[in-house]
Amino acid sequence: MSVRVVLAAVAAAVLCALAAGPADAKRVRVFAVGPKIDPSWLQDRATFRAKLLGLTDARERPAAAAAGVPIQDGADDVASHLLGPADPARAVATARDLVTLPEDLGLLAAFTGVRGVTARSATDITTSIVGLLATYAPQAAYYQSRFPALAGRPFPPTRLLATALTDTFAHVAVETFAELADRSDAYLVAGVNMARDWRIVCVDRATYVPPPGGEPCAQEDPAAVALLRAPEDLTRTYAYEATTPEPVNMALVFDPDGRLISRQVKAYLTPVELPGSLDLAPGPVSGLRAVATPVGRLGVATSKDAWMPDVTAKLDQDRVEVLVQPEFFVGDTVRRDGPWAPDTIRASGYSDVLRHPSIETLVLPELTGNLFDFSADNQQAIMRKPRSRTEPGGALLGQDRMPGLVAVSPWVVPDPARPGEPLVERRARLGQAGEALLPGSGVRCASRTVPAPCENGHVEGVLFADVQVGDPPRLRPVPRRPRARGRVFTADRPLARAATAQRNVALAARGRTAWAVFEEQGGGRDQIALVRSTTEGASWSARVRPTGRPAGAVREWWPAVATGPDGTVWVAWQDDSSGTWRVYVSRSDDGGRRFGPPVAVGADAPAGAAQWRPAIAATGPGRAVVAWIDERGRFATEDRAQAQLWTARLQGGAVLDARRLDDAPAPVPLAASLDHAWAPTVAAAGDRVTVAWLDFRTYDWRTVARESADGGATFGPLRPVSRTAAEVEALDDTPRAAYPAGGGPVVIAHTRWEKELRGATVASRQHDVVAAAGDRLPVQVDGRGRTPASAFAPAIAAVPGGDVLVAFQDHADGPGDVRITRLTPGRTARRPVRVDDTGRAGTNQWRPAVAVTRRRVIVAWEDERDGPSQIYLTRAAPSRVR
Repeated sequence: MSVRVVLAAVAAAVLCALAAGPADAKRVRVFAVGPKIDPSWLQDRATFRAKLLGLTDARERPAAAAAGVPIQDGADDVASHLLGPADPARAVATARDLVTLPEDLGLLAAFTGVRGVTARSATDITTSIVGLLATYAPQAAYYQSRFPALAGRPFPPTRLLATALTDTFAHVAVETFAELADRSDAYLVAGVNMARDWRIVCVDRATYVPPPGGEPCAQEDPAAVALLRAPEDLTRTYAYEATTPEPVNMALVFDPDGRLISRQVKAYLTPVELPGSLDLAPGPVSGLRAVATPVGRLGVATSKDAWMPDVTAKLDQDRVEVLVQPEFFVGDTVRRDGPWAPDTIRASGYSDVLRHPSIETLVLPELTGNLFDFSADNQQAIMRKPRSRTEPGGALLGQDRMPGLVAVSPWVVPDPARPGEPLVERRARLGQAGEALLPGSGVRCASRTVPAPCENGHVEGVLFADVQVGDPPRLRPVPRRPRARGRVFTADRPLARAATAQRNVALAARGRTAWAVFEEQGGGRDQIALVRSTTEGASWSARVRPTGRPAGAVREWWPAVATGPDGTVWVAWQDDSSGTWRVYVSRSDDGGRRFGPPVAVGADAPAGAAQWRPAIAATGPGRAVVAWIDERGRFATEDRAQAQLWTARLQGGAVLDARRLDDAPAPVPLAASLDHAWAPTVAAAGDRVTVAWLDFRTYDWRTVARESADGGATFGPLRPVSRTAAEVEALDDTPRAAYPAGGGPVVIAHTRWEKELRGATVASRQHDVVAAAGDRLPVQVDGRGRTPASAFAPAIAAVPGGDVLVAFQDHADGPGDVRITRLTPGRTARRPVRVDDTGRAGTNQWRPAVAVTRRRVIVAWEDERDGPSQIYLTRAAPSRVR
């Protein structure tokens, strides 16, 4: 069966699934376009353009062939599958197509034209860079005089070179991308590596004709035009001039008229992008935002960003619907030893769609092929959030079925070779084929247009699928299920049902009283509400607004709640009332009925410094400790904000001893400009306080902690909670801490992912939930062992007798379920218990919270069974959760 037939069948299945969706959602077609690197299309602007036009529109392939630019046999296209705008006269407002192209695609423009001849003929990257430095020397001198700081960058001077290439990148790549968007009447995302900002200079405004995209001439400067434009392009009367000396890796977003509407800058850089190699500038750690378009709220996580928990959590919080992951996944290729690259890819955008409620779709376009000693053989993929345990799903190379994977590109050999092919045999066969693709393999290809296991025989092509975006589903309450025989927990019930979406619930309890805080949308903004129960969760009060803000006036995110022995209730959150995200705390002295005015916990931070994701715990009567992420610091190596971990004591209405906790030890060199912190948690038992968080100082995400014995006035040294070996990449997430009742060391649960170094013979476990008591090794609590299935978002609470309960979000069957495990510190965890009562209905449940009253365990979570996400809860006697 041909690839085209397979994809058509997948598309038909997707359309059937979409037919059951909410009536107020919009059908959108998404495309992943993946060209293969080949010298034929890097000769000049015309061949670069011919390649992309030919790959996206089959009608252009004869012209591409005539120009010596081959398109791979069997490659699909975009043009023949476009839905087109609902109203062609208003394409920008009514577009129904999204076209995505890979990371680094614009970088290849450096090899084009007369000035790229030496670079194209080079046999290694060093010679190529030297050649470009020579041919772009006049442009480099021009920019060095404009931006003297470029002279102080590390050798080789690649940041200066990338700035000097601004006109080439823009004229060859950016204009081609704009033309593709305009021709397709589609929104388009494409990757470039170039100056973050530029302008057009022209010879004469009166005769200036705008290029594709319609950018105006900012200034008349004939001398600059003559210097910056390509020497073979003497009739061009304009040029692009960099206005910043900081080249970045970014995805450009174009509207259906070809206009550039957004620049999404990659925040976390790979080693090849750091000083000593490409020397790109990292983007702001909080710079990525949703791009609102008629084809959905788009979020772009370029390559490494898709693995970063802070990046994807912020995109989810900004209600991104469609996550675009542009890739040039170099270095991690399919081979017979070391990590299995598709296992690593599975842990990125695919896992993001599972774990984050708002992200419905993943589109992953991939640039394949060999460039000097760089090689990329990753598959393109499109995923929709799974809502059935039996729906068909594709698979990445060497993997079993992955629910929700609706389109995946073929590879150079069949996979599996036969039904039931054993994993070790299967991956060895695939690894041998992958090694044949690599530079210098010596395996010659019989044809340039037929993919095969030979040097640079990679696959190129186009994937597409239909997805839904737009308005959330209407509230359609589902009748409560009767409690099933033998069920540990009571029947699920909504906490405080609303017609709009709710999320991010947090719980606290003391005695028979419990408090819940959560977000719900109102007036187009997220608002924080609090409800309380004096019946151990059996009934709940009306909503109280603890923030003191006028309803709907500001956005309020990520609430946290704690209660002290005197009944004081503390609520912490972040909002943008000051024009910048800042963390605030309010206090109630009457059990949560009324709250005092909000108090800024980091009021001394400079203007514009954002603060994020607070956590709070009470330490005594009228006392608490709060921790948060604070961007007041700056890196010494790059003028960028650093996300730091800060904490403060609260005494009545006063904020005391605000300080940074993550200032030592020094980061490894790779993390010198990327050492951020994220996701704090605070636990307290009287004056014993633990603050734990995620830390990137080792150039991966590991859970660390500091402890205090005096109520947060002073803290001991930083200690690791993660025990992943130093040589293994770790991607922890969501630490949560609790002190066991009656004493004992703090227990910290977190999500763990480790790169499996034996991946060619052992499947990666994917994301596990683990818990560590004090200095002991973490214990897996999700009950999945080595099964390659993911669990996320743990919550933790102590129960009488010294045990703790860990609730988590489980995706072993595709859609998310909530489960809970009882753990005796220092021992193996018990078998997890299912919490929600949706059975095999296929709806998703996310991000549980757990609290323990005198006689009940209360678990709350986000639940989509009623349409828009609602906070649901259930209860059980602690003794029954075992």
